[in-house]
Amino acid sequence: MEGPAKGTVTSLSSLFPVEEAQKASKRVEETISERQKQLDHLRDFSVDNNTLINLVQRLPDQLHHDIMVPFGKAAFFPGRLIHTNEFLVLLGEGHYAERTAKQTIEILNRRGKALEVQVESVKALIQDLKAEASFFDATASESAVCLLVLCYGARIL
Repeated sequence: MEGPAKGTVTSLSSLFPVEEAQKASKRVEETISERQKQLDHLRDFSVDNNTLINLVQRLPDQLHHDIMVPFGKAAFFPGRLIHTNEFLVLLGEGHYAERTAKQTIEILNRRGKALEVQVESVKALIQDLKAEASFFDATASESAVCLLVLCYGARIL
């Protein structure tokens, strides 16, 4: 029968120096901040898309709508929306198509679903980054404790 396995003990501070773990944690926190901005931007798009869907649903209820038409940055003049069931929809890459309100709503709903998928993807990425940041923070603290024990012979109770 063999005896207990022998090996060496390697301190955590030698594998992950405190400074490197802190730098890694800081980089991950910066990435989380960037992704949070991206998430906020996507959520703003989603809110705008839902607002547009509501508007497109209401426009065909009347034959025309009296509005104030913007002219430049500061001027407006009275106008009227006619043909309220006809929309020019951007299909992508500068291509547009005339669509009815119902077709436009279908397109906007598909875009909304795509935005929701992107939001969920960024949320999952942020969760992963938070776990990574937590690991680096814990590693930095453990490395600091190991350094205290090795360098100063401190006792931890």
